[in-house]
Amino acid sequence: MKYFGLLTVLFYVTATPSIRADEPFSPPIQVAPFAQQYQVTYTDLDGAPMPPVNHIEQNDGGALFAATPKRYIRLTDGTWKQGDYEDVFKSQDLEKASFEGLQSAGVIRQVVALQGERAAATETGLYLSLNDGDWALAMPTEGEVRWAPIDVRAVTFDGAGQLWFASPQGVGYRINEGEWKLFTGAEGLPFNDFTCMAAGPEGIWFGTSNGAIHYDGKTWEFRQGRRWLLDNKVNDVTVTANGNAWFATDQGISCIATKPMTLAEKAVYFEEQIDKYHRRTELEYVSDATMTTPGDKSTAAARATDNDGHFTGIYLASASLAFAATKDPEQERKAHKAFEALAFLSKVTEGGSNPAPKGLIARAVQPTDGPDPNETLNPETDRKRQERDTLWKIMDPRWPTDETGKWYWKCDASSDELDGYYFGFSFYYDYVCDTDAERERLNEVVRRMTDHLLIHDYNMVDHDGTPTRWGHFSPADLNQNQAWWVERGLNSQSILMYLQVAHHITGDAGYREAYLQLINEHGYAINVMTNPKIQFGPGSLGQADDNMAFMNYYPLIRYETDPELLSIYYNSIFWYWHNEKYERNAFFNFVYAASCLGKTRTDQWRTRDLTPDTEWMAMAVDTLKRYPLDLTDWPMSNAHRTDLRLLGDHTRSPGTPVTNAGYRNDTLVYPMDENHAVYWGDDPWTLTDRGDGTTLRDPVSYLLAYYLGVVHGFIAE
Repeated sequence: MKYFGLLTVLFYVTATPSIRADEPFSPPIQVAPFAQQYQVTYTDLDGAPMPPVNHIEQNDGGALFAATPKRYIRLTDGTWKQGDYEDVFKSQDLEKASFEGLQSAGVIRQVVALQGERAAATETGLYLSLNDGDWALAMPTEGEVRWAPIDVRAVTFDGAGQLWFASPQGVGYRINEGEWKLFTGAEGLPFNDFTCMAAGPEGIWFGTSNGAIHYDGKTWEFRQGRRWLLDNKVNDVTVTANGNAWFATDQGISCIATKPMTLAEKAVYFEEQIDKYHRRTELEYVSDATMTTPGDKSTAAARATDNDGHFTGIYLASASLAFAATKDPEQERKAHKAFEALAFLSKVTEGGSNPAPKGLIARAVQPTDGPDPNETLNPETDRKRQERDTLWKIMDPRWPTDETGKWYWKCDASSDELDGYYFGFSFYYDYVCDTDAERERLNEVVRRMTDHLLIHDYNMVDHDGTPTRWGHFSPADLNQNQAWWVERGLNSQSILMYLQVAHHITGDAGYREAYLQLINEHGYAINVMTNPKIQFGPGSLGQADDNMAFMNYYPLIRYETDPELLSIYYNSIFWYWHNEKYERNAFFNFVYAASCLGKTRTDQWRTRDLTPDTEWMAMAVDTLKRYPLDLTDWPMSNAHRTDLRLLGDHTRSPGTPVTNAGYRNDTLVYPMDENHAVYWGDDPWTLTDRGDGTTLRDPVSYLLAYYLGVVHGFIAE
C-alpha cells in the first residue's frame, strides 16, 4: 500500500491494465458510406443574376429556373443563362379558379394540389378543398393537442402524398383524415419563422428568415451561416430529384448538395487539405491558415500561432495512428516530419540573442528573412493584459533570434504545448519508431525536454531566468500557492503524463521515481482524482482544458500498471467523462472507451462498471459523419433557435445570467455541422460565433479521432 500525501488510498481496480490499441473492440461498428452534405454557391460572379434572387423552381421538364426582380435565368451545363418566361414554373401553375372562395383568407402564400385535393397556406390559416369543392379551414389534431394555425407560411405534399404545413406555431403533416403529427421546438423543430417549404426524395426542406431546416422523418437538421447559405434569409427553396436543395437568397443561389462518402475518404480529403493549406515553413508545422479574401482558399497561408507545438503534436499523433491503421509509407514520412518539427522547437531556444535554458520549447518559429514579429506587438496590449492577469509576463523580446540568425522563436511556452508534444510522442514511439536510430533520436528529444523540467523544479524557465506564465508544475505552486488553485488538477495531471511518457520511451527509472515522488510526497494523483478541471456540471467553462485533460488521460492510463494508481485514474476519468459525454465529442468518447471499456472499479461502497453507456459509439460516429468539409470560420448562431435551453449561470460566471451558451433540448450540444466548434478544444456550448471568414481551421481533430477509433477497433468500414 502506498501513501499518497495525507490520504491512504483504499481503492482497487479489478480489471487488468488498461486496454491497448491492439486489443480490438468486438464487434466494431460498421460504418457504411453516408450522404455528405456540402454547399455549392452561385452569385453574379458565376453567371447567376445580380441578387436578390426571389424565386427558384424546377419545371416539369426538369429544368431549374430562378427569378430576380428583373429577369429569369436557367441553369444549363453548370452555368446560369437567360431563360424564357414561358418555360418557367409550369409545374406549379394553378387556374385562377383555384383561389375562388379564399377571398376572406387574407394573403395567400401558396396553393398546391394533388389527386383532386387542394391545400392553401394563407394569412388566416390552412385551407383544404376536395374535388374543387368549397374551401374549409383545417384544425390539425394530435391526441389531446388541437391547433388552429394562423399565418401559415407554406404548404406542400411530400412523395408519399402526405400534406405538410409550416407556420410560426410549428410544423405538421397529415397521417390520415383527422390525424396529424405536430412539431414544435419541444419535438426538435429548430426554428419557426418560415418563408417557404419544398419536398424532396429524402424529406422536407424549409426556408426561414434565419437559416434552412431539413427533416428526414427522424432527424431535424439546421443549416445556418455562410457554411451552408449565401444569406440566412431564404426567399425560396426547391429540391431536385437527386435530393439537392436549392435556395434563393438576397445574396445569390445556394445549393446544399450531397455526395456518398466514407469516413476513410473524408480522412483522405482532409489530409489533402492539410498538405495544400496548413503546412508552414520547410519544417511543416501544421496550423490554421489566414485568407486575405473571406472564404477564398486560393488566398490562404498557414500562420504562426501561440500553439504550433500543441497542434503539430496532435498531428504527430494522428499521422502515427494513420500509419498504424493503413501502413501507408506516406503517413510514416509525415509522422517523422512532424516529430522533427517538434524536435526543432525544443532546440532552437538555445543560444542566439536571448539564450534560454536547455530543453525549453518555443511556441513557434518564423524565418528572419521575413517580417520581424516583434514589430507587430503592441506594448499596451501586454500592459492591459497584465492588469487583468497579475501573473502575465511582459517579455522583451517576445520573439528572440536563434544562434544561426535564421529564425525568430516565440518565448513564454505553456503547458498546452507540452501536452501536445508528449501526447504525440507516445503514439510516435508505439506505432512509428521501428529502428534503433529512430528510437534514440526520440529518446534524445524527450530527455532534453523532461530534464529541463526536473532541473527547474518542474517548471518551464524562459530566457529571462523565470518560469513562463503557464509553465508551472511544481508542488510549491500547485499545492501551496493559491494563485494556482484553478490549474492545480490539470497541471498535476500534465506533469504526471510527461513523466509517464518519458519513462515509457526512455526506460529511465529516474523518471518513474520522479513520477512516484510527486504522487507519494505531494499528492499529485489525488489532485488528478479530485478533477483535472474545476467542474460545475456539463458546459463548465474551459473546453481547451477538457481537451488537454483527455489528451493526458490516454497515455497516463495506458502506460500505468499499478492497480492503485489505475483505480485513481479510472475514478477521475469516469466522473470527468460523465460531464463531457453531452458534447458528442468523438475524441473524448474514444479516449474514455479505450481507457474504461470492459473495466470495473471497486471502492468502499460498490463495484462500478466503467464501460460507457450504449450511446457513446453512435454519437462519436455521428459527429465524424457530420464533421463539415468547409472549415472556414464563418459566422453562425444558434441563439434564435426554438429547441434551445440556456446553460445555468453556475456553469460560466456564477451570479451572471448566461446569454451565449446553451444546448439542444435533448440535453446534448448542437451537432457538429450545426456548430462553430470544429476543434476538440473549441467550446461547443457557445451559441454565437462571430468569425469573419478569414480563418481556415485545420482538420487535424477529425483525423485524430477517426484514426484513434480505427486503431482501437471501435469503427470499421
